[in-house]
Amino acid sequence: MSMFMQPGRPCSVYPERIVLWIDPVPRSGYRNMAADELLTRRPEAWLRIYGWERDAVSFGYFDTVAEASSLFPGAEEYIRRWTGGGIVDHRIGHTYTVTLPAVEGLMYPPADQLYLWIHGALAKALQQSGVECTLLTEDAPDGGRACWASPVKSDIVNPAGQKLAGAGQRRYKGAVLHQGLIQQCEPADGWQRLLAEALAPEVLVVEGEEPFTGFTEALECLVLTKYTTSEWNDESRGRRKPSAH
Repeated sequence: MSMFMQPGRPCSVYPERIVLWIDPVPRSGYRNMAADELLTRRPEAWLRIYGWERDAVSFGYFDTVAEASSLFPGAEEYIRRWTGGGIVDHRIGHTYTVTLPAVEGLMYPPADQLYLWIHGALAKALQQSGVECTLLTEDAPDGGRACWASPVKSDIVNPAGQKLAGAGQRRYKGAVLHQGLIQQCEPADGWQRLLAEALAPEVLVVEGEEPFTGFTEALECLVLTKYTTSEWNDESRGRRKPSAH
């Protein structure tokens, strides 16, 4: 993937082109997680906008179902994310994912700079979509594990200081996965394209249930071999238990 430099921006390395996929299929929690992971393996940058098949709450890589269900009871699914971050209620709001591909010889800037770049683009898109918002310049008081209770620097807030957007990130073999959520506001139609345009000068739109050939088969395989296994859901807070022999 060709990359270029943009002076004066919080992050120095940007994709020249991003693929925008508004996923038409509301998927189960772990199918959504698997879909995002598959996009990190692609050679291009992606912006995926998606919905949920059932009422879902997700929790960061080191949290637990018990913590998530105590904060947000009554969900149909409690799912462990590949990214970090707090506990998020997906029964309201808009979910999106940005992925940046592994590129030989390229190291992306630190997470805080990538976070600032993506949220800066999202704030611009929201403002263009009629939402009054700004980037938070410092952490708010810690409100606990609920993601929306503890806005942090570079989160997006409204004029009253209420958090509108938060996210978690993960790096894996040189690629970047950024999973984000917009809540407590309703941007006008077309905000997805505005976000893509704020992230890259060229936008390629893909449509349909399969963004690339073989996607569905790879998705089901990843769900079966990773996200529904006891190893993934063992609540060891990221420290895998030894396999029984």
